Amino acid sequence: MKQFTAEYTDEAMEQYNKLDFKDQAKILEAISTFEQIGINYKNLNSLGNGLFEIKPKGVRAYFKYAENKIIIIGFITLKKTQKAPKRYIKQAITNIENYINKNKD
Repeated sequence: MKQFTAEYTDEAMEQYNKLDFKDQAKILEAISTFEQIGINYKNLNSLGNGLFEIKPKGVRAYFKYAENKIIIIGFITLKKTQKAPKRYIKQAITNIENYINKNKD
């Protein structure tokens, strides 16, 4: 049984589609695993301000928790540095906030 369900911003899907097949498979597998096991997932980091990062084998996905066990993926990129770049964090937060505002009931 899933503990979480992932939703993706349009920007995250565009970034995902630009990845090669191997990197797409890595991030999908990581997100799927996270959906199943939740916060015990080993490749999960808190970045502060409610933003989290999943980083399996060279790919990063930034997300926030939303209501009803949903996570919103706001940004996906290849991991090029040890630390998450501030501009990626800012962009992920902006993408997620826009997604939430657009999808309010």
